[in-house]
Amino acid sequence: MRSSNEKKWFIGIDGGGTKTKAAICDRAGRVMAVEVGEGSNPLSRPWEEVEHTLRTCMNQVQQQAGAKQEDVAGLYIGLGGAEHQPIKELLRSAFIDPWQGRLFIDNDAIAALYAGTWGEPGIVLICGTGSIAYALTEQGERHRVGGWGYLVGDEGSGFDLGKKAAIAVLRAHDGRGEQTMLTELFLTHYKVQQPNELISLIYNAANPRMGLAQASGLVESAAASGDTIASQLISDAADSLIELATTCLKKTKESLPVVLAGGLLTAKTMLCQELKQKAPFATVVPSVSPVIGSLVAAMVRSGNGLDEGIKNQLLTSGTELEKG
Repeated sequence: MRSSNEKKWFIGIDGGGTKTKAAICDRAGRVMAVEVGEGSNPLSRPWEEVEHTLRTCMNQVQQQAGAKQEDVAGLYIGLGGAEHQPIKELLRSAFIDPWQGRLFIDNDAIAALYAGTWGEPGIVLICGTGSIAYALTEQGERHRVGGWGYLVGDEGSGFDLGKKAAIAVLRAHDGRGEQTMLTELFLTHYKVQQPNELISLIYNAANPRMGLAQASGLVESAAASGDTIASQLISDAADSLIELATTCLKKTKESLPVVLAGGLLTAKTMLCQELKQKAPFATVVPSVSPVIGSLVAAMVRSGNGLDEGIKNQLLTSGTELEKG
C-alpha cells in the first residue's frame, strides 16, 4: 500500500440530528462531491440506522469522485456525542477496518469550528435547535459550556425561543401577560382559531422539540414588525448565547475567535444581529459550511497543511457544489 503522502483524497462527514452531509476533495482542495443523508446522531437514532447512513453517504461521495478507498488519506467523521467513549467505540468498531490510522472521529462541533478557523483553535458558538459553546485551545485543551439538551439547557436556542414565544401567547390568552403579535402568528402557523387549541398540537407533535424550534421564525417575524414581546425574547436569547461564549472564553484563558454556527447564527437573523452588536468579543461568520470544516479536519489530522490555494479551492468548489 502506498504511503499516506501519496494518497490524493480526503472525506469529511458532518453528522447532525436532522441531516448528515459528506464531502470528498482532492489534495488541492477541489471538492468533487457532496451528499446529504438522514440524521446520524446516535443519541436520537438507533445505531444500525446511523451506521447505514454514514456508510451510504461515504460510499456515494467516493463513487461520484471515482475515488478508491486505498487512495483516501483521511476520513473524518464529526458526530454529535462522539466525544463520549461508548459512541466513539461504536464508530471505531464499525469503521476502523479497513481505515485504521486514516480514521479520525470527533464531535461535530469541531467541523463547525474549523469552517470558521480553517483548522486553527477557537470557540464555536452553535445555535440551531439547541445551543452550545465549545472550545479548542492552542494547547489542545477542550472546554464545553451548555448543550445540555432541551429539558435542562439549550438556552437561547431555536427551541428555547419557540417555547418562550408559546408561553407568551398563552399568558396573553390568560390575561397574565401583554398582548402580542405572536398570538396571530401562532394561530395561523398551527391553523387553529384559539390559543388553547395549541396545546394538543404542541404536545402531540411527532417531534415537539423540533416543532417549537421551527416556531422561532415566528418570533423573528413579530420582532421585525415591532412587537415588543418578540423583541425582548430575541434580546434575552442573545444574552444567553453571549453568556455561553464568554464563560467558555474564561475557561480557556486565551484570546480566541468565536465562530458563529447553526441556522440561527449563520443566516441573517435579528438574533444574530443583536448578538454581534452586544458581544464583548470578536465574532467570525464562516464562509463555508461545517461539512467543508470536516474536510479541513480530515486534511489537518492527516498531516496535510492548508495553504491559501487549498482554502480558496475548498471555498469556491464546495460552495458551488452545495448550491447545485
